[in-house]
Amino acid sequence: MKIFTSLFLILLLTACGSSDNAAEQASKDANLAAQEAAYQSMMDGHDRVMPMIGKINQAQRTITEQLAAGGISEEYRELLIAANEQLEDANDGMMNWMNRIRPLDEIRAEMDGDKMMEHIKTETADIAQIETNIKASLANAERILNQEMHEHMDGDGDHDH
Repeated sequence: MKIFTSLFLILLLTACGSSDNAAEQASKDANLAAQEAAYQSMMDGHDRVMPMIGKINQAQRTITEQLAAGGISEEYRELLIAANEQLEDANDGMMNWMNRIRPLDEIRAEMDGDKMMEHIKTETADIAQIETNIKASLANAERILNQEMHEHMDGDGDHDH
């Protein structure tokens, strides 16, 4: 009977230990899934913003062409230069953000769970701000570029009123 009781106690302790291990593993799996979801959300922000870089480049080319063509008022020239600088700042924000982003595995290796989630949350907020800045700079450039050219021609321009 002592052997049976001893085996029963061993079995009971083993079963409790394995349920603790299962609970620990489930918790670990849930944390990993939350980290992956947060990281993916951050990267979704990147994926929304990245195509806008091509639009920034196109707007800057158009601005450069208008500045090079001349025949525009000083006021319009200043607007174009300011719009170009705003586009450049927005582009730089994106490039700087991309340079500091690391793969999820690297972040996990460097930070514990709470610090890592805070880092991803911060980077997600940063990419959202970059998206806002890019959209604003593109809207401003589009507004300026779509204005009637004759509004900004200097007195030397050959146009009808």
